[in-house]
Amino acid sequence: MDNVLLWRVVYSRKANLSSDGFCAGPWHPDKDHVDRCASVLRSIAQSVGVQSNQQAVRTASTWLKR
Repeated sequence: MDNVLLWRVVYSRKANLSSDGFCAGPWHPDKDHVDRCASVLRSIAQSVGVQSNQQAVRTASTWLKR
């Protein structure tokens, strides 16, 4: 299960959220589904990106230092 690639929508720092750093949705195995969700949010002017669990592992240490 460790090698399963998962995806989620993340709000970027430019999203003007009340919390610091990133806010993210739940992990999902279907990247096309996550891309569609991100597109819907972008269509209502939300600043979001798509992140994989592999990307999250690489950047988690930078989040923990904040």
